[in-house]
Amino acid sequence: MAESSLSKLDDRGLFTIVKVEKVERKVGKEIITEVNIETEEDFDGTKNFYTSRKMIVAKFYDCGRPTQLALDIQKGKKYRVKIITQKFGNGKEDYDIAKS
Repeated sequence: MAESSLSKLDDRGLFTIVKVEKVERKVGKEIITEVNIETEEDFDGTKNFYTSRKMIVAKFYDCGRPTQLALDIQKGKKYRVKIITQKFGNGKEDYDIAKS
């Protein structure tokens, strides 16, 4: 099945996460942590998404260890979310997910 960046769902509204796993990827000399997310819904033939957005990765993995949320999803719990934009005091924006 096809895989796509989670950014594809930025304007798609609600979706349900049914699986999440950590992936470490080497980019140049740096190793970055990403999460692979499987959704219950099918978006143009895609149910598998990846992201390295730090706020989203932190929801599922803290210092490389799964959070309670990740553990719950791995045990079969579904997590209904939407992608939101967070604004910070310094004027910067970043994407996050919020339970819905």
